[in-house]
Amino acid sequence: MKPITLIFTVALLLPASLALAETDSRPAAGPTELEEMVVYSQMPQVRDYSYGMRLDIAEVVAMEYFPPEPDFCGVIPAQMTYEDSMGELNTIRYLYPETAGCHDN
Repeated sequence: MKPITLIFTVALLLPASLALAETDSRPAAGPTELEEMVVYSQMPQVRDYSYGMRLDIAEVVAMEYFPPEPDFCGVIPAQMTYEDSMGELNTIRYLYPETAGCHDN
């Protein structure tokens, strides 16, 4: 095969393969906007965590941290929203040790 024919063949096939690769660029198993709206419309009441509390966590939905400033060093409030084995959403509030602003001197 002549080099010019090979280059021409590759030039014709390359855009077709790139087009096929771009046709399914969305994630395979992501939530839709409607599913996300349903999840947030069912947000449960926040409960405070206490030591020894039994938690039935099937899947963690969201983790939120509330530092008073970006480089804070100390204990901050946090909350976790999770789905239990019955499919119900639960949210617990707890204290989290934030070390982003801690520096060893």
